[in-house]
Amino acid sequence: MVERALRQVPFFSGLTPAEARKMLSISAVRRYPAGQLIFAKEDIGDNFFVVKSGRVKIFTSVGPEKKKTFAYLKKGDLFGEMSLLGGKVRSASALAADDSELFVISKKNFRRFILENPDFTLKLLHTLADRLNKANKEIESMLFHNILGRLAGAIIELSKDKHSAPVKVTIDQNELAQYLGTTRVPVCRAINTLKRSGVIDYRRGELMILNGARLRSIAGVAD
Repeated sequence: MVERALRQVPFFSGLTPAEARKMLSISAVRRYPAGQLIFAKEDIGDNFFVVKSGRVKIFTSVGPEKKKTFAYLKKGDLFGEMSLLGGKVRSASALAADDSELFVISKKNFRRFILENPDFTLKLLHTLADRLNKANKEIESMLFHNILGRLAGAIIELSKDKHSAPVKVTIDQNELAQYLGTTRVPVCRAINTLKRSGVIDYRRGELMILNGARLRSIAGVAD
């Protein structure tokens, strides 16, 4: 039953039964309540994580007040691998945004597994390449897009796994500001501009996309 649950996690879905059993033998499941820190930036990296359920926020702090959110990870997403593959300390912090369950694999077992399972290693490389591509797009957005375009792009990214009609995203303005690496005031102004244009609605921490085509146009995203 546990093996079946493991193979239902997207990142592990390609494992053979034997590989799944091997992964289970080196994995532990840990539960983190919403708001609990999983690890902090500059911590020594000693574990690799895959989200079994819930949602994890990856972020960094710049000074005592300013934060930058890199991603919100969901079921099947992995994190914590960079400090195990070459870095000595964590390059960012991880926090349970919702009540979460994580598969946890020690540094020693992680390294052994990737050496013995080339298909798993290739899948890991694809994931890292996708992250690099996303980081490059974010840098490009910060260099060439104004706050309105960056906000539109962030809304599209945060809503890509939502299937309601209309699409809704639960996030407050402080979280949006951290996701964009800016402060709340310009984000509030940009939200109001999109609201007045009929592109989105935003009330009490719930953002609703009213005109997806227009939002993609503002973000510079092709249909």
